[in-house]
Amino acid sequence: MGSRLVNVRLDSERFRKVQTLRRRGVALSDVVREAIDDRFSALRSTSPVDVNAILQRILAQYPDPSDLPPRDYDVHDRHTAREAILRKLRSARR
Repeated sequence: MGSRLVNVRLDSERFRKVQTLRRRGVALSDVVREAIDDRFSALRSTSPVDVNAILQRILAQYPDPSDLPPRDYDVHDRHTAREAILRKLRSARR
């Protein structure tokens, strides 16, 4: 197994802690490996975000008003949506 060297910049408080750990015989490489493994395990244990469910709850909680006129652009076309947003922002600044 090949290994890689990682350099980490530490502020003075963390550097002091590192010196204390070294004096007590703690291998810093072990600390770093454990921290990486712990953080990686935490990432894997979280379930993926269900964006569709979140959007459905938002839309159910805040529906469009019934008297809202239809949009004059296709919301699924990013180019026309961008143009409409810019047009709206320009008119709001005037």
